[in-house]
Amino acid sequence: MAGGFLTILHKQWYQRRVRVMLVEGFLFRQWVKGPFSILMDGLHKNCKDYWWTNLLYINNFVPWKEARQCIGESWYLSNDMQFYVLAPIFIVLLFQRPTLGVFWSLLAMSVSVIIAGVITFNYDQGPSSMLSSGDHWWLLYIRPWIRITPYLVGILGGWLLWGHGKTLRDHVQRLSEWRKMMVATPCWAVTAVVQWAVVFGLYPDIRDRFTLGAVPSVVDSVTYQTFARIAWALTLMVQVHLCHSGLGGFINSLLSWKGWLVLSRLTYGVYLLHMGLIYILIVQTRHTFFLHPDYQMGVRYLGILIMSYLVAAVVYVCLEQPLASLEALTYRKPTGETTPLADFEKTGNLPNFTAEHLECGSSKPERNGTEELVIVNYQNCSK
Repeated sequence: MAGGFLTILHKQWYQRRVRVMLVEGFLFRQWVKGPFSILMDGLHKNCKDYWWTNLLYINNFVPWKEARQCIGESWYLSNDMQFYVLAPIFIVLLFQRPTLGVFWSLLAMSVSVIIAGVITFNYDQGPSSMLSSGDHWWLLYIRPWIRITPYLVGILGGWLLWGHGKTLRDHVQRLSEWRKMMVATPCWAVTAVVQWAVVFGLYPDIRDRFTLGAVPSVVDSVTYQTFARIAWALTLMVQVHLCHSGLGGFINSLLSWKGWLVLSRLTYGVYLLHMGLIYILIVQTRHTFFLHPDYQMGVRYLGILIMSYLVAAVVYVCLEQPLASLEALTYRKPTGETTPLADFEKTGNLPNFTAEHLECGSSKPERNGTEELVIVNYQNCSK
């Protein structure tokens, strides 16, 4: 287990950080030129001074009170790695001592949301970075104790799905179609409304801030900072459980479309590249930029989105996949190493099994000795 953890840790560092620093730290340094290229000088200086914080996954801590990121969007990679290192504590507790695991997970989430509300109130911060002072970045935006709540919700959701997903699905299957609709419709409606409020609820405040100079109230700011992240994560968790239990309807069919698999291979590249493309657009701007009309913003958004996926596809084919193939060679098993299951899949000959093999996949095998049961149970044991 420890070896697998270290292997994944190595891949997290190598596959993610190398791509970040190579693609943005070098390539965009050459491309981002234009009338406003002076705006990029600060970013280039940040990379010269703080490149090492990216390698160590501490760029969400160093520098402590300054928004000096080498690669702007990479702050979350540090959060993600820190959560990955802490996750086994909660996962082991959930599987070994479920009550204790649930308690500590809920306690950690409660502390996180309380801290977000207290900091927002004490430092007079707004509900988002666009409605706050410059201190919002290092006070709230990049800190792991603020961002860990959705991660913990995901761990709890996965544990619930593993332990109770089949039971819930079996229960739902016994319901009539009318009852399924009566259960699913309000759940989907409530979660969709909450998600809409989290994403678009601040639009009136942002509009009034830039047109009228209005400032959101303290109550609005504290409420949003406290509950927005956990509300978003909880609604996603509910929707995943609805789809898994057979209450997803056409939404589950849409989300299960195999075409998403192709795009999913590019999403990380899009995440790394989109800010660089935005920088290019800003730096090369030769006229005044207006937020209105909305059509103009829509065109810019779609242009950045499509360009991000196109560039990500090129990077994937020319950089990511070749590096992944080379790295796979270092993890390849020796030619002579094999397993009974591999032999069966290659030759079709059943290996000899003991009672332990049979009982590994099922505590009470019903048809000992039958070919089907032997194969299924051995596959389960191999996992």
